[in-house]
Amino acid sequence: MAGLQHLETFVEVALRGSFAAAARQLDLPRSTVTARVKALESELGVALFQRTTRQVGLTSEGEAYLAKVQPALSVLGEAGEELKAAQAPSGLIRLTVPVDLPTGRLANALVSYQELYPDVELDVHISDRPVDLIAERFDLALRGNRVSDENVIVRKIASNQQTIVARPDVAAGASVEDLARRGRILDASHILAETFGMDFKPADFRTSNKQLAKAMVLKRDLAAVLPRSICETEIEGNVLCEMNPQLQLPDLPLFLVLPSSRFVPRRVRLLVETFVKMLK
Repeated sequence: MAGLQHLETFVEVALRGSFAAAARQLDLPRSTVTARVKALESELGVALFQRTTRQVGLTSEGEAYLAKVQPALSVLGEAGEELKAAQAPSGLIRLTVPVDLPTGRLANALVSYQELYPDVELDVHISDRPVDLIAERFDLALRGNRVSDENVIVRKIASNQQTIVARPDVAAGASVEDLARRGRILDASHILAETFGMDFKPADFRTSNKQLAKAMVLKRDLAAVLPRSICETEIEGNVLCEMNPQLQLPDLPLFLVLPSSRFVPRRVRLLVETFVKMLK
């Protein structure tokens, strides 16, 4: 009967479509990965992969076998996690978060989590680029846009109110409509034009980075559509003010993304619970 290591190696090669990539992920020589797969194929009496010089793909038998083996490995992993449940969670969690997520709120959540579970290590990557959670071995992601990938689980955990902000002297001198017509509003998502039909001229400076947009509003005669959470300190200190606060802008969602093809360790589930409580 095939050993657990052979099955895990088969799944890694199947998910990555490459013996070399699987070897790197498993930290094994490529020859070992190849030997394990060949031994498994020999035991089963079927070819699991179609090999060419450029790519590796599953045969129909390989696809059927993966459909059985992958869930079984997840069940085994979950069984191990359940046995460890009585112990304090430990290990590494790798997560990726967007650049514009307020760092203060994120830090509060992470500090709260590690105070409760000090044996868990956190490796936080801040980036807006699309990531492959499985291939890059991330345990979870926070994203401001819905992820359209059938291989992940997506859960909306928060909504961030958006508002139009400007320095008080800029807000006192013109309306939102005037600033929009003159190209003096930073609105990377085109909310004012698409939602309210405003006559909108693009500004001479444009960015999708909300922290940079806020910095430009503080320095130039501009307004910007921004999440209120990244402007709260400036609004409370009257450094920035809200223009047309009665204008109902669509909320900015925050999604939590988990890879659906692997079981979720207890330490990750506990971090998810912390985010749901503290980032809403």
